[in-house]
Amino acid sequence: MVDDPVFLKNCLVLPCAGCEPSARTNILVDDREIRYIGDSEPPGARSGYVVECGRRHVVIPCFYNAHTHAAMTLLRGYYGDAELHEWLRHMWWVEKHMGPGEAYLGSKLAVIEMLFSATCGFMDMYFFPDEAARAARELGVRARLGPVIMGRVDPWRAVEAAAAYAKRISGDDLVGGVINVHSIYAAPLEAVREGHRVAQELGIPFHIHVSETRREVYEAKKRYGLFPVQLLDKLGALSKVSVLVHAGWIASWELGLVKEKGASLVHCPASNMKLATAGHFPLYEAMESGINVALGTDGAASNDSLNMFSEMKTAVLMQRHSYWDTRVRAKHVLRAATTGSAKAMMLPSGAGTIRIGAPGDLVVLDVSNPSSQPLRRDNLEQILVYSCEKCTPSHVLVGGRIVLSPENREKLLEEAARAADELSKFIEKIGPGETSEPPCSPREACS
Repeated sequence: MVDDPVFLKNCLVLPCAGCEPSARTNILVDDREIRYIGDSEPPGARSGYVVECGRRHVVIPCFYNAHTHAAMTLLRGYYGDAELHEWLRHMWWVEKHMGPGEAYLGSKLAVIEMLFSATCGFMDMYFFPDEAARAARELGVRARLGPVIMGRVDPWRAVEAAAAYAKRISGDDLVGGVINVHSIYAAPLEAVREGHRVAQELGIPFHIHVSETRREVYEAKKRYGLFPVQLLDKLGALSKVSVLVHAGWIASWELGLVKEKGASLVHCPASNMKLATAGHFPLYEAMESGINVALGTDGAASNDSLNMFSEMKTAVLMQRHSYWDTRVRAKHVLRAATTGSAKAMMLPSGAGTIRIGAPGDLVVLDVSNPSSQPLRRDNLEQILVYSCEKCTPSHVLVGGRIVLSPENREKLLEEAARAADELSKFIEKIGPGETSEPPCSPREACS
């Protein structure tokens, strides 16, 4: 990783979603922040690492993947053609056999994949968070993570363990804590209530799957007399720290609760469609009402890809197919993938934008592939969302440090290949299987 000042010269720049691109622009990143944007060379511009953009490179804000299970790259293609609950039984089989070594390798492969598709950070909900944190730190990306609370756990001990983990990693400039409660159906409701209280106390995200399937909504109504988001509100688990993932079956009056309490929603369109969870994520209504909407890929086991370019395009197409019109536009999903995800993850102010004082999280994107040409100022945003699945960064900066460049590109690809080989050996060793009982986490709180 390069810690010197970075000077990006003569670039076409998109400062934010919906912003007017600027041509022949220079950017100086120093001491982890964007220090200068303009058409001249500020003092110190030539003292560090210089990138000449040229005609086939553009500078964009980093993407942030607001919901994933990074180490699930282990399970990519493992059992793909099944609906959610059948699929889960096969995932749980592997997860009960995996250990920290597999979690580390899976997370490392995931982070490299995300870097190669312009993603600078992710919010993770999975087992062995120390291993995901290790991978994130080694590769220089931002991560928000913590042990997932699920299964037959003592809710008080589980939340205590999650809080202790968040406190232990606080103060890290890249990695921060999250209270991860799997869902209202896979974790005790006491863990939902107490987990949210602790998240508020610590000022970190409370991250939970909500209203993902019709079955979840039906069971909640049958058992508690309430829809899932209503139940969260009754439990006191709906606030500005709440990050509600999926929400494909959220009711209109629940959307009002989300707005009132200031919670964020995360859209994961590709995973939802692959697992046939159906429903409709109300992206336009949520954004127009002022709700913060983020974008996530979910894990590679249900999406197969951690590419946020693909996710943005999928999101627009899914929304237009559902609405029967074009009210959802490129700017909406680009905003979700940048500032929307940054807000949900509680990243530093300005993350997801290119402006003076914002964190130095930037991507110099190679747009020379024929599928992303011709590219101009007037169609840049359209190209990024609809035509950039084959675009790859030449450079990625996270916190002002260069973490992907031509100098380390081949090394990262080799590391990804080695990790993938080890993960395949593990899958071949344990073989196929399924279980109806989900894993219990965190382990120190299991019954």
